[in-house]
Amino acid sequence: MTIYLDVVFIENICMNSIILFATGLVTKTKCKIIRNLISSTIGAVYVIGAYITNNELYTNSIIKIGLSIAMVYIAFYPNNIKSAFKYIVIFYLTSFVFGGCAFALLYYIKPQNIFYNNSRTAFRNISNKNSLFRSNDRTYYFKYFF
Repeated sequence: MTIYLDVVFIENICMNSIILFATGLVTKTKCKIIRNLISSTIGAVYVIGAYITNNELYTNSIIKIGLSIAMVYIAFYPNNIKSAFKYIVIFYLTSFVFGGCAFALLYYIKPQNIFYNNSRTAFRNISNKNSLFRSNDRTYYFKYFF
């Protein structure tokens, strides 16, 4: 399997930005876009470092918690410990909700039914009554635009 680090990097920046934006919505806090992007980039650099090296630093839970605290601090710049704790808890809850939704989507689609053909991703054997995307041949294509 080929992993493209630029795709992983951009995807992580996007997902981290969305999670931080959702955290700001839940806490009703304005977050500057530049701070959000800086924080998201730090998280994405961490992920790229985990892919490139086999250092146990990247699997340490304390480091991961410290990174999430740094990301929240950079994005929201809390005034006190109470608000920082609130942001971190909401950040983790938002992350778990996004992860749960992704897991549920994978469970619904079933990865063995996904195949790749040129620049298209297709899903086979999804029942028509439960499907959002309908086609006559029961194969559902999504074209990449990048």
